[in-house]
Amino acid sequence: MLLKRSVFVILLIALFSGCFYIMNQHYDELARYPHELSEEERKLVLSHLSTEQINYLVSQKIEPKQFLPFIEIKDFELNNTLWYDVAYQTQKPSHTESDQEVKEYIVSFINRYRARMEYQELHDLLMNYTYNVLTRFFDEGDPNIENAHLIAKPNDPYLVLGGKNTLYTYEPKDLVSINDLPHASLVPQANDITIKKEVVKPLKELMAAAGEVNQKENGDMKVIAGYISYEDQMKLFEKAKLVYGEDVLQHWDYPGQSEFQLGYTVRLLPNGLTTEFDEKKESDKDKDAGKKEEAKSSDKKEKKNPSEEERDQEIWLKDNAYKFGFIIRYPKQKEDATGKRYQPYTLRYVGKEIAKKLHDEGYVLDEVNISDLKE
Repeated sequence: MLLKRSVFVILLIALFSGCFYIMNQHYDELARYPHELSEEERKLVLSHLSTEQINYLVSQKIEPKQFLPFIEIKDFELNNTLWYDVAYQTQKPSHTESDQEVKEYIVSFINRYRARMEYQELHDLLMNYTYNVLTRFFDEGDPNIENAHLIAKPNDPYLVLGGKNTLYTYEPKDLVSINDLPHASLVPQANDITIKKEVVKPLKELMAAAGEVNQKENGDMKVIAGYISYEDQMKLFEKAKLVYGEDVLQHWDYPGQSEFQLGYTVRLLPNGLTTEFDEKKESDKDKDAGKKEEAKSSDKKEKKNPSEEERDQEIWLKDNAYKFGFIIRYPKQKEDATGKRYQPYTLRYVGKEIAKKLHDEGYVLDEVNISDLKE
């Protein structure tokens, strides 16, 4: 009896093992995958991915077009495949020639720098910065801002800069020269002033209308600043430190945090007036000539007693700039909000709708949520 039972148990075990073997031979790890694969693609997946990876593929419902182009690339990581796909669809490295080289570069780039980026920002970063710029920033950082965060959407027309955020070497793609307007650039040895294309027409309309201030063309004003590159900001910031000393950040920004880099900001200046940099030059010349005290007296007098035309131009811009889509970026009595001293001729283009609301309600960009103003 005992022998019969033993034989029966052995037969059951053998039967179970045989069934398990047969089932295992026919088990399809991709049976739960929600997307269709060709026989060749199935073999490719099964030969490159482990069971754990296939389970991840199934649970995340990753589409074949998002991972198959990279599955045979060296150092391919399934967890990064959505990042690879976004990068591949957004920007191809300029120095690569074949599609294979493009994919190899993207896999290497994402594997190395994924921890430095947010997935939600990846598309915007690659729309606004080259791989070379991103690589340099991630490797070296911004020399002017410790632990800086690279702004993913520097083309946001309502962007407010500050904190640890930086534009680094960002350059807008649609800059247009405004040399047909009277101009004299703040940037040393620069003959050209550019701004974003959408700002050109409103600026020309504003300048033309400003003639009503004093019956002079363009209100007797010129443009002295538009887009200023990161490199040129470095030069101007060094000069600004000489002029303003420890108060420099009340007048200028660290390179990479200047709104002039956005292409939406311009600075005007009435003819006959000088910039702070020109005043510094004149002061140095007078000092060398032994006229330091006289120069200081002259500067103070000019600043305390601006000409009637200067006051009229300031008032006109304050009352009318919004009609053309501009705001006074650093107005009076808003120093606590903007962090900047009054700059009557620094204008920021935000479009007529937002400019009017900011003007009518007495706010600056730093005090509002733009989405609230649009409601």
